[in-house]
Amino acid sequence: MTSTETPDPLDEHLYALVNRLLNADGLLAMFDFDGSLAPIEDRPEEATLPPETRTALEALRDAPDVRVGIVSGRGREDLRDRVGIDGVSYAGNHGLELHAGDERRTHPAAADARDDIEALCDELEARLSAVDGAFVEDKGVTASVHFRLVDDDEIPAVERTVREAARGSDDVRVTAGKRVLELRPDVDWHKGRAIRWLYDHHVPDDETWLPLYVGDDRTDEDAFDVLPESGLALKVGHEPPTIAGYRVADPTAVRSIIEWLAEYGVAFLGTESEERPVAPL
Repeated sequence: MTSTETPDPLDEHLYALVNRLLNADGLLAMFDFDGSLAPIEDRPEEATLPPETRTALEALRDAPDVRVGIVSGRGREDLRDRVGIDGVSYAGNHGLELHAGDERRTHPAAADARDDIEALCDELEARLSAVDGAFVEDKGVTASVHFRLVDDDEIPAVERTVREAARGSDDVRVTAGKRVLELRPDVDWHKGRAIRWLYDHHVPDDETWLPLYVGDDRTDEDAFDVLPESGLALKVGHEPPTIAGYRVADPTAVRSIIEWLAEYGVAFLGTESEERPVAPL
């Protein structure tokens, strides 16, 4: 997917989703957490998965020929604790930590960068201590510098401080999100690579499944970018630009889509016939 045009609302294109399901053997539904499944909070430890969304995800997980994955910048164990659903795959720290079934993986570059990330956390905590609202979150194999609560006129100085500190490390790179800068191992690995791994892990070699990815952040563009034309990329929120083909307003709308998929949508999988199930669109 390469278009940068602002997509239309998803409810105008649900028939396109149905057509994709009709031609798929299964569904791999993957979701970002903060801002997609759960509302964004000013402090990351305050984010919670709404009970209705958890119920919808459990129903989708239990549907035949469906696999569910949660892909996030959060650490894998933090993500697992907040979602709390067994039988779901988890990709934490932008896919540097993976857990699918009995398989757990941590990217080897994470160990190489760990000492530098820990040192940067200490340095940035000291240098940003006087900035009201800025704080550093050490997530193990990555770290985040949050400035959602920082006054707008102070944000450029915070960003300069983070990038200047990271220049001294050959093992760490800085990537931008929504009022957050991520410190990650300097390796070609991101959410796009993670969802490719999840697809290869879950989808039988002789079958074609529909990959669906839902995300709201700049880091989710990496995931949108690797989806094939037959896949579906769904952007949450109204902030342009995006290469996603569809858009919804907020996590409440995402929950409605999950509920629709679990109750009606998955019944369309592989039903290329005149006797197709009827669902309210």
